[in-house]
Amino acid sequence: LREGTDVTLVATSNMVHEALKAAGRLAARKEQPVSVEVIDPRTLWPLDEATILDSVQRTSRLVIAHEAPRRGGWGGELLSVVKEKAF
Repeated sequence: LREGTDVTLVATSNMVHEALKAAGRLAARKEQPVSVEVIDPRTLWPLDEATILDSVQRTSRLVIAHEAPRRGGWGGELLSVVKEKAF
């Protein structure tokens, strides 16, 4: 949805809109602007791991935004995949 070089932000559902707004605000900062790559995987199964992993390997940073429960949400699963396959 948005290309960036400093951090990868993966979001789904309503959080995609919030992620895009946050990315815009961070990019517009006068001091130390942050280039945020925003990814909406659209589906969690099958998950487009390649797109997410490519981005994380370029930026070396990952933020996951979702409206799921703290435990047992897809964000934890995604983090596990990235940790196992990207680093």
